[in-house]
Amino acid sequence: MAKRPKNQDPTVSRTGSELVLKLYNALRSMRTAQHDISALREMLETLTRTGEPLTIEIGRDRLFLNDERIEMRFGHTVHRILLNEFKRRQIGKIEFSDLPDTRDLEEFLRTFLVLSEGSQRDGETLQSLLRDREIESIRVERLVTNEVGEELGFTYEKQAYYTRIYFYAIHLLKETFSKVRRGDESPDVSLPRRVARTMVSGYMDSPSIFMGLATTKTNREFLANHSVNVAIYALALGHRLGLSNRFLVDLGLASFFHDIGEIQLLWPDAAKDRDLNKKEWEEVTIHPALGVKTMMNAVGSNGSALSRLWAGIFEHHLRYDLSGFPKLRRKKNISLLGRIIGLADFYDHAARPYGKNRFPCFSSRLLEFIAERSGKDFDPTLAKHFARTLGMFPVGTLCRLDTGDLAIVCSLTEEGTTGDRPWVRILEPAGDNYRGGDLVSLESVSEKTGKYLRSIAEILDPNEFEIDVAEYLIEF
Repeated sequence: MAKRPKNQDPTVSRTGSELVLKLYNALRSMRTAQHDISALREMLETLTRTGEPLTIEIGRDRLFLNDERIEMRFGHTVHRILLNEFKRRQIGKIEFSDLPDTRDLEEFLRTFLVLSEGSQRDGETLQSLLRDREIESIRVERLVTNEVGEELGFTYEKQAYYTRIYFYAIHLLKETFSKVRRGDESPDVSLPRRVARTMVSGYMDSPSIFMGLATTKTNREFLANHSVNVAIYALALGHRLGLSNRFLVDLGLASFFHDIGEIQLLWPDAAKDRDLNKKEWEEVTIHPALGVKTMMNAVGSNGSALSRLWAGIFEHHLRYDLSGFPKLRRKKNISLLGRIIGLADFYDHAARPYGKNRFPCFSSRLLEFIAERSGKDFDPTLAKHFARTLGMFPVGTLCRLDTGDLAIVCSLTEEGTTGDRPWVRILEPAGDNYRGGDLVSLESVSEKTGKYLRSIAEILDPNEFEIDVAEYLIEF
């Protein structure tokens, strides 16, 4: 087994974050005609004293300083804006071979800002303009795009749009849960329902992107994050079953609120990292009933949607054999919506980091467990369709290829295939860490031998390599 990489140098990462902020502020200053670039130049002076070139490189979804991934210390906003500005201008790398004087640095920033979006005035043009102005201390390289990824629908714009939808859904649910917890008002599901409708159409357009988004597992906003992920997995299964759009929207809405009863529990989200004690577990078993009670006064939807919402909340912990909780006084049929959410809920919980593990882990072993419990915990028909939806290697699976490369499964397998040859993102060494590399299909064969160019040789645990797979699957 390959050795786990050392931790990324935190000094370089923090320095890069500060440099990004100063570059961002300098561009803003130039755009408003203030021309205050002193902070940026002072930092460049400090960083170029070693005599080594200083490079800011644009990865697929991150910025890098001298091959070290830059930490997002000041939030995602500044990084996202700069990534967008670089990518719009097709700029892949900026290298400072020496400290530029103030005039040259101003000229570089000014020229950067005037490049037109969508024209031929890209990174190559910027480098040509710098050469014409005899600015030798700054060099620019053109961004190399992944045309294969674009053919698959993995365009930056599409990923960025659906990423915003995903994190907006988390934010919206977090705010909604807070209002319900405070008792400010009756739950209003009108806006969450519109978000669910957007996610339904988005999943139909780009299912692999949404599966990649669902690899985000955070305990900081556990309830909202978990609920949105459950909605994605539930929509994936519902779409495979051919359910109507209206039913899928109701399914997504019910998934959003399936655990709302937990907001009334006394123990904090921190308990998600450990085993629950007896009292906490007793409270957990009543949260479906508490959830239904909470949503009885919900507004913003019609009667049929609300009845499905209540069913999803009440039934998602009832097993196929009617064990589980809440305990039933008499037997009843579990609704299709409840059975789907129960399966999606289990999968998201099972993949989450727990105990000493810091990173989520996806593998076919989770699907094998679901298959083993089929007919007892899970509807056997749904379990079979769920496994076929996710494929032999679910999105987010970390693996080693027979070429020796580490890679992350990043797409669902196509219908009619064996499911063992998905698209993967190659991980390239970057200092003591990794960066997202090429997107390749494991279906590709050699023209000479007719044999597959790459195959999955081994499934790996991301915790052994300190890899959060979501970082390589999500565009900020």
